[in-house]
Formats: sequence, structure tokens, C-alpha cells
Amino acid sequence: MENILSFKQIEKSFGVVRALKSVSLDVKKGKTLALVGENGAGKSTLVKILTGAYSKDSGEIYFEGKSCGFRTPNDAIAIGISQVYQRAEIVRELTAAENIYLGEEGFSRKGVLSYKSLFANAQKLLDQYGIAIDARAQMKNLSVAAQHLVTIAKALQRSPKLIVFDEPTAMLSDNEVEVLFRVIKQLQSENRTIVYISHRLEEVFLVADDIAVMRDGEMVTVLKNENITKEELVSHMLGRKLGAMFPEKEYPSGTDPVLVVENLSNGNIRDISFELNRGEILGIAGLVGSGRTELARAIYGIDRVSSGSIRFEGRKIQHATPARMVHEGIFLSPEDRKGEGLVLSRNIRENITYSKLSRFFKFGIVNEKKEIAHTAELKKKIDIRAPSINTLCGNLSGGNQQKAVIAKALTARPKVLIADEPTQGIDVGAKAEIYELLNSLAKDGMAVLVISSELEEVMGMCHRILVMRNGRLAGEVSREKISDGKHILELMYRSEA
Repeated sequence: MENILSFKQIEKSFGVVRALKSVSLDVKKGKTLALVGENGAGKSTLVKILTGAYSKDSGEIYFEGKSCGFRTPNDAIAIGISQVYQRAEIVRELTAAENIYLGEEGFSRKGVLSYKSLFANAQKLLDQYGIAIDARAQMKNLSVAAQHLVTIAKALQRSPKLIVFDEPTAMLSDNEVEVLFRVIKQLQSENRTIVYISHRLEEVFLVADDIAVMRDGEMVTVLKNENITKEELVSHMLGRKLGAMFPEKEYPSGTDPVLVVENLSNGNIRDISFELNRGEILGIAGLVGSGRTELARAIYGIDRVSSGSIRFEGRKIQHATPARMVHEGIFLSPEDRKGEGLVLSRNIRENITYSKLSRFFKFGIVNEKKEIAHTAELKKKIDIRAPSINTLCGNLSGGNQQKAVIAKALTARPKVLIADEPTQGIDVGAKAEIYELLNSLAKDGMAVLVISSELEEVMGMCHRILVMRNGRLAGEVSREKISDGKHILELMYRSEA
């Protein structure tokens, strides 16, 4: 079959770090190639070279049989290559249509923009791919997921010959993931070529014709998506057998409630009651929109509650705020680690100590020596892989960013850690490390509340599971039934009586 794209011996270094080591890869015309590997494997670097964001040090790129080298993203766009990025790049004050065609020509006469033509074309494009968004809607009024779908439409309006999807489902709900997969299926029927990057291996198996595996800046192998198991693919990605993904569970002896929630309610959750024991990992499962994150925000004092109570170590907490909860000994690791968990423009040391700067004060001034020693110790203990504690958090991989969030939590010395989607958007190797870290914290007596959209994760990690549906608790899954995935799914999907 004809190749539309070929990389030949591509090399790329950043200082002394070799990001790509003689990478060669062929992409077949009209097929979907999944590009997988751990964080830091070189996937993003290779794609950025393809789309003109980076320049290669050496090697050749052939597109439709012609040698090409892109100096800017516009060079790649001009020959038919588009990319959908993980995080939507938008202008919030403009409409969906204006964002889709921003920078494009053909909508003005004598310098006057034809909004009628602009909106009509945008709506036709959205409808063509089954994206149920009003072209006249302002971006700031759309959900994050809907904004992401608009950026996909922006890439599609150029009628690209090859389109790169980089972690496209990271910001989407279940319903919007279905929309994306319908778009991909339609693109495949139109004989478009797709390069699909994702840490979610179930998606890879669903959409890919071929799977290219990268590790440590090298191309390890290219596999046909036929009769390959998840375990085999993970083994190629890690260079070793993963073994058990989850650490062996050690159940706490007896019950020792540290956090008691009674009949908690607000506009998003209703009559939620449960107990979290010392040394326990309690899972919160449910579909997107079931109220999982809203429950965490209510407990942590981000969202106000209308009724109910929270008791911590027997004391009733009145008028909860995040600052109050941190002081009490409760810490939230948020779902959006980049937007809410970290300040990406600051370094590891600063991010880790922000949560409890008072620990490092001496005569009203931060004791930098003590701060550095503390951060270096946590960096080593949690294995945050970075050149130094002065590395900007924005330059870390997703897994290492998540470790930095947990290190930030540990600095606050919590007795309860609420971890909302602790492994979202990180690779399987980093996931196993996060699981081991949370497990060790529970062994040391910390109570951990894990909120996750991955059923396998809560089943593998947790001692008990609470299932939410429509803002309510649909049921509790005990230790004896925690491996019964069918039962958990029934609780998640069962219709209200």
C-alpha cells in the first residue's frame, strides 16, 4: 500500500538530551496509525517536527513522495497536514464560526467580512460531522469539551490529507467522545490519513489500523492491530512486562472513621453520606456528570453546601473553605492539574511548597535552605524525574506533573487526600507509579479518596467503592464485590426508580 508519509532517520536533540534517535516510520495513505509510548518517549517531538513546530536536526521527511522540511506550522498546513492539540487553542470572545475560520481567507469582499457566509459555512461543516454546536455561539459560553470540538472542526475545514489527533479525548465527556469517534469514522470513510496519539489503549485498539511504539526516543516496532493484547502492547511500550498493574492491597484492620459526610447537598449533589477510614482507599465511581467532582469540591469548600455536615476526626467543620480544610488536614489534588493543581510557569520547588509556606517561614521570611532541602527530599522520594527542583512544572511530563501535585499535597501534611482523576492523561508506566505511591500513603495511615472515570482503576486500587449517579449515591461496593465489574456498571447505568 502507498505511503503518504515517511520519516527517515530523524534526529532531534535539546542540548545534551537526544529526544529522537534515528527514527524511521511509514504511514500508509488512508489508514489510521496510533502512536503510543510512555511520557518522554518522543511522540510529541516527532509530531511537532511533522507539523512545523520544531525543526529536525537531521534526517528526511517525505510527504506524498516529495522531500519536505517545515519551518512553520503554516508550511505543514499548506500541503495538507493539520493537528488537533490536547488543549483547545481558542479566542474566547469570538464565536465558534469565527474561531473555525480565524486566519482563513475567502469571506470578505473589498475588505468587508461577510458574516452570513461565515456562519453558514461553519454551521454546514459542524452539521456535516455531527457536531451539535451553534456556529453563532460565543466560545466563552461553551463547555471546555465543546470548545475542543470546535478546534477539531477548525482542523477539518482545511480538508487535510493527514490529520494528527494528540490526546483528543482528554477533555471530553463520554457523549462527546462518541461524537469524536463518529468524526474519526467519517474521516476514515473519506480515505483521510490519521495519526492518533493517546494514553488510553482501549481507544487505540478501537480506531487504529497500525500501532507504532516509541520508547526513549526510538521507534521500537510497528504492529498490525490484529490479535494483539493490551499486555503485549504495554510490554513493547515499557521494554519489560508490566506484571500486576496495581500493588497488592493491604486492607486496614477495623474501622477508624477520619472523615464523616452526612446528608451533604447543594445544587449538584443530593443527600450524600459516607465514612472514610484511616488507612483506607475509597473509590468514587460514576459516569461523567454523575457528581463525582462536585462532591469533592463540596467537601473541600470550593462549592457551598445547602445542607448536611462534614466531620473530621469527630469535629464538625462549619463554613468550609479550601484554606480551612488544608489547615484541618484535608487536601484536594484536582482533576485539572495544569489549570488548578500547578502554576506551570513556576518551578518544582515553588509549586511543592505553595501549599504550606508557613512551614518554611523564619522571622517572616521564607527559609530557602529548609525549603530546598524539603523539596529535594520529596523529589527523590516520589521520583519526580527532572534535572533539578528548579525545573519549570510546565516542562514536566504529565506523570511527573501529577507527582508534583501529590508532593504539594504531602507538604501540607494531610490526613485525608482527595485525588480527583489522579492518572488522567498519563502513560501506563507512570500510572503504576502513582498507584504505588497512593498505596504507600494509605499504608502509612493516610485516608485516600480516589475519584476516577476508569472502572479498572477503582477496582484495582480501592478497598471500597461508592458509585454515584445523577448527583446521588447509587450504591456501595464492598470488599467482597469489588472485582464484580458487572455489578458496578449496573449501579452506574441503572435507571432511577
